[in-house]
Amino acid sequence: MPEDRGRLRLRAAWWRFLAKIGAYIHDFPAPKPAIPQFIHQITTTTASDSGPGTIELKFYVRDDYRQRMEGKRFPVIVNFHGGGFTLGTATDDGRWASAILEEVQAVFVSVEYRLAPEHAFPIAIEDGVEALLYLASNSEMFGIDNTRMVLSGFSAGGNMTFTVPLKLQTYLNSSGTEASSQDLPDLAPDNVPKIVAIVSWYPIVDYGIPRAEKRAASLRPEKCMPAFFTDLFDEAYLPNEKDKDSPFVSPANASDEMLIEALPDTVAFYLCEWDMLLDEGRKFAERLEKLGKTVSLTVIKEVQHGFDKMPSISVDARVRLHYLSACAFINEALGNASMSISSDEHL
Repeated sequence: MPEDRGRLRLRAAWWRFLAKIGAYIHDFPAPKPAIPQFIHQITTTTASDSGPGTIELKFYVRDDYRQRMEGKRFPVIVNFHGGGFTLGTATDDGRWASAILEEVQAVFVSVEYRLAPEHAFPIAIEDGVEALLYLASNSEMFGIDNTRMVLSGFSAGGNMTFTVPLKLQTYLNSSGTEASSQDLPDLAPDNVPKIVAIVSWYPIVDYGIPRAEKRAASLRPEKCMPAFFTDLFDEAYLPNEKDKDSPFVSPANASDEMLIEALPDTVAFYLCEWDMLLDEGRKFAERLEKLGKTVSLTVIKEVQHGFDKMPSISVDARVRLHYLSACAFINEALGNASMSISSDEHL
């Protein structure tokens, strides 16, 4: 029986408090992660049952950003944090942002999307779409190139790297129809987001497979995320069981036509060997490759879900290694440099 929404809110608040402590410990060792240089708040305009809300876009920029020549546009990496759509914050991926700023000539924007259970599906996905549309529509103001956008995300955010472009494509396909375009921002041709690549870290892509089944099938079930977490996440985000079948929840359920049209040609997966999500991530990567996408698949050996976010007194050298690998992938997708990726598997 689903848990009362009020109790879910209390549980979520408690774990958010503990997560902040864990994030502080994770960020403590040197070198310190990057912090946002500025924050931009927007009011959402996409239609939803709860009406409009506010979300924050947290900008991480290079030293040369403010001294850019007039008319110069930077590629933009739009990032979605993890936390089961229930926990986490847009600053959780500061070390990933640091790697991007060091290795890629790009602006990094992390999206503070609204969380469940206060804002259940589809709010997070709507917020992600809204962020892309807003950035593209205001690309001149921000000095970014809306034709060179890369999506990255971790765990639930990894899910959003697929579900957000799938949802975005439905808006683009429906623009110009009176019934569906009334709540959209300006979709002039020059303002359409163009996603050129996706970097997805240990994403969940199929909510239809029971968590217990995923856990039992994993290589190290004792290393998987415990049920008290996954139950909280799933009940908070998906109060309606039938929503699990939606392609905007489970991108593995999207049709081939949807995936071909909505997703970019270049996709990278970074999966964890001891993660219950390993098999579904690998199968989804293989499917995208069969659909003609250029797919890079890395299975990171002997690590569990969220390996790069574990509280520790020192920075794990493997984390930086894989972050640099992903940066090389992004540079290749953007045409910045030749790709040099050290991966355990490639498709």
